[in-house]
Amino acid sequence: MSNERKTMTRQIQWLRYLVLGGILMALASTNGSSGVSANEGIEVTSAPLAVEHIVIKTMKPYPEVKARIEKLGRFDEAMRAMLTKNDIEGLRAAAERIAGSDGLAIHYVALHGDLLALRGERRPLIAYYIGNILSASEMTKVNPAAGLYAPLRVVVYANEKGGTTMEYDRPTSMFGQFKSADIDAVAQSLDDRLLTFLKKAGT
Repeated sequence: MSNERKTMTRQIQWLRYLVLGGILMALASTNGSSGVSANEGIEVTSAPLAVEHIVIKTMKPYPEVKARIEKLGRFDEAMRAMLTKNDIEGLRAAAERIAGSDGLAIHYVALHGDLLALRGERRPLIAYYIGNILSASEMTKVNPAAGLYAPLRVVVYANEKGGTTMEYDRPTSMFGQFKSADIDAVAQSLDDRLLTFLKKAGT
């Protein structure tokens, strides 16, 4: 067999492998589109989500902005104890109190800047989990998955110009995926409250 014929034969075999591989991949994709594993009985689905990201920059120094944000009330251990003891009315009253006039409270704090000590240098960088217990319960009652975004996350850090940057994802753009008018109404309220509060913290 000539070299030219051998080369052509190898090319045909390679093409067959490619076609067969493509067919097998297509079959695997088709079988997996439902996300059901016959062996494990697990269903996995996915959907793209367009999220609107908000960036607020201010010339106010980081320590000042941080101090203003931390004037918010806190979802603290005393309130968690009320929940454990099933003191629902006490918890409701406390939730209204810590939300105050801004309608928001700090649930958790992530000390990302301090944790950068693991990489050699701390930085003025912090993340707040901010929300409203009463608002969150309205949404998760409709759809438990709303708990993915309640409370909301806000990252605050000192920027290169000596001021402060605050970033978060707009609530309505995250909660809108649940296709619920009730959830949308609460999310819109959170949109307004969070933007108003952070702008105030930066002025």
